Amino acid sequence: MHVIGTAGHVDHGKSTLVKALTGIDPDRLAEEKAREMTIDLGFAWLNLGDSEVGIVDVPGHRDFIENMLAGVGGIDLALFVIAADEGIMPQTREHLAILDLLEVDTGIVALTKVDLIDDPEWLDLVLLEISEEMNGTVLDNAPIVPVSSFSGEGLDELRVLLQEQLQDAAPRPDYGRPRLPVDRVFTLSGFGTIITGTLLDGHFQIGDAVEIQPAGLKGRIRGLQTHKQKLEKAAPGSRVAINLTGISRQDIKRGDVITAPGTLVGTILIDALYRHLPDADGPLKHNMQVKLFVGSAEVVARTRVIGSQQIDPGQGGWLQLALQEPIAVMRGDRFILRRPSPGETLGGGTILDPYPGRKRRRFKVEEVERLKTLSEGTPAEIIIQTLTRIEPVSAQELIKESGLDPLITRQALDELDQVGDLIQVGNLLMTTVGWDKLLGRAVEILRQYHQEFPLRLGMPREELRSRLRLKPAVFNRLIEESLDRGSIQENGSYLLDTVHVITFSASQQKAVDSLLVQFQRSGAASPSVKESKAVVGDDVYGALVDLGILVQLNQDVVYAKAQYDHMVSQIIAFLKANGQIDAAQTRDLLKTSRKYAIALLEHLDDIRVTRRMGDHRILTS
Repeated sequence: MHVIGTAGHVDHGKSTLVKALTGIDPDRLAEEKAREMTIDLGFAWLNLGDSEVGIVDVPGHRDFIENMLAGVGGIDLALFVIAADEGIMPQTREHLAILDLLEVDTGIVALTKVDLIDDPEWLDLVLLEISEEMNGTVLDNAPIVPVSSFSGEGLDELRVLLQEQLQDAAPRPDYGRPRLPVDRVFTLSGFGTIITGTLLDGHFQIGDAVEIQPAGLKGRIRGLQTHKQKLEKAAPGSRVAINLTGISRQDIKRGDVITAPGTLVGTILIDALYRHLPDADGPLKHNMQVKLFVGSAEVVARTRVIGSQQIDPGQGGWLQLALQEPIAVMRGDRFILRRPSPGETLGGGTILDPYPGRKRRRFKVEEVERLKTLSEGTPAEIIIQTLTRIEPVSAQELIKESGLDPLITRQALDELDQVGDLIQVGNLLMTTVGWDKLLGRAVEILRQYHQEFPLRLGMPREELRSRLRLKPAVFNRLIEESLDRGSIQENGSYLLDTVHVITFSASQQKAVDSLLVQFQRSGAASPSVKESKAVVGDDVYGALVDLGILVQLNQDVVYAKAQYDHMVSQIIAFLKANGQIDAAQTRDLLKTSRKYAIALLEHLDDIRVTRRMGDHRILTS
């Protein structure tokens, strides 16, 4: 799942373009329609190929830039809108700077209102201005598409480019730590509290217990929707509406985070790596009051500049932010700082430590060195990131891929093992999250197989291993744990979902009953495999064999189970009484032909009930 976010100056046609692409008007407020201006976040969705993509439409007016910041934190692609009749404007530059600070590095520039331009030279000048403005930013190489939301010009090309860009975008990782920054809260009669947001870093499903941070309130998921479609499970990167029970509308606000219990807690002190914008009106000073924007949250903070007196325009440095109110964030989250009054975007960066625990001494060398180390990532974090990308893998290969010192790597592996983040299978390593995902993937493949082949008992073990692309040692451990957990069943060489049962339709059962009557009447001279399939069909015949209702001896001979058991017991009794038996004696014993006698004797050899000695068979034990 992916999410597109608009950006650009006020009245450059962002909402109109979204409506032209999707058929959905993202301006939902009466005031927005009266003023013909987006004030708050709007939402829509678009079908691109086989996937549905969410769209967050943001306000462009400078008075509502802070509402814009609540919507761009979870986007995968920026649809940067510039009107052809005006070109680059103040909020064009500010929105571009914000995307640059948030490192939203996938984007397309939509040059709107081209139907208003009659002069080709003007259009060329605007295109040149845009290219120069984008130079050196995250949208440096972004394609520029001239479009008209009214005539439809360029919209098909824009859809194709959106699909191509999102196909190349990496999927949201699933580290098993679901969190959803809330960007909208409302109630529906008969349902109660509904919140919306973009799901990050994990999945939610109906019935899950959740926490609302930073308040620590507890609730449960009653229902899930994406783009007005009900879900059982929501995937990372998707726009999600969650119906919560146990939580009232008044208990949640924009900026709160819905998360799995125990994943997050609130914080009022944050260590960060910061970059000050080159065109900022003055340096970022120590003890300066700022507004912090992260995820969908907004909070007033005080800056603590670490290692220097101030951070000048165009420069970077270390910050500790002391917040007036707690927020829920994670290491690696991107943030924006703005001046409260007059409003101005100052810069942004990355959260290094959301729980430093104490105020840092500003000019102590050890403090600066620690922040430098945090900016590069702890060894354990680097190991987890590398392992997630290439698991399962040997420790030797992991050392090579991570680029860390072998001793440091092994210390980090010990640390991860102690906290339960690591699984060792033979000489291979996996993350606990990756292992759980693999267990779930096995069940999912089996369920899909049962849907495709409802009359098969299960999937052959080797076929499942092939689909999972696992080495035998890892696969065997996976199946062993799945059986212990009760998430799958085993039947001989077949694996199946725990709820799978072969069920015949009324017409199929009628054919089965007819075939079994034929077997009963035929005695030892049973209907052949070909004749049996002609009565019930190949799929039903295969199910009868899998279920043990029929026993197939070779490519031609098959018996009903009761008949088969009776004949085998006759042969065993004869052998116990006489010591040996040949084909002629078997034929006479069962009152059948040599064809069936030989088929039975060879079958008993194959299953090691008997052993051949010359023309005779004897019992193996």
